[in-house]
Amino acid sequence: MKSNKINVFLAFILGFVVVFLSLLKKDITLLLFCLYLVLPFVFKIKPVITLIYLIFGFIAIFLGLQIHLYKTTSWFDIFSHFIWGIVSGLLALIVLLKLKVFDKKNIIFTALFIFVFSLATSGLWEVAEFTIDNIFNQDMQRMATGVNDTMKDIIIALFGNITFIFFYCFEYRENKNGLIKKFMDSL
Repeated sequence: MKSNKINVFLAFILGFVVVFLSLLKKDITLLLFCLYLVLPFVFKIKPVITLIYLIFGFIAIFLGLQIHLYKTTSWFDIFSHFIWGIVSGLLALIVLLKLKVFDKKNIIFTALFIFVFSLATSGLWEVAEFTIDNIFNQDMQRMATGVNDTMKDIIIALFGNITFIFFYCFEYRENKNGLIKKFMDSL
């Protein structure tokens, strides 16, 4: 229950920042992020997943898209895709748990599943960017650089994911009680 109160507090603070910036910039579209903030509470998502959702959403959606850090800060796109590689590793573990196929002893299968899951979600995201760019005349894929941006995004997410897999394998092989095991225990 304590972690859910932290998530509510975090969502409230993020919502306050969004409303403040919306008024300051006179940009009502920023308020759409408030809808994003309430979704995990409406659907009663577990606190640890909600925390990851709020943090990644704040980084990728709010700072990246709405505050335009993707366009104004050269390293921000790399940072957010690297973080996605880690987050997608956590999501892959959640999928394995929900499907009831997670096995602590089968490290190789789990690592391979995490790897493939991350590549698949990164690829699907790039397809979504391409589709949105074409339908709404946007430029999330930076059409001037074309396929270079798409490939860089997938490769950076892959590096983040390989980092996650390394720590996952280390924790489970060496029987260490690190962040990934604590995450799994909280589910």
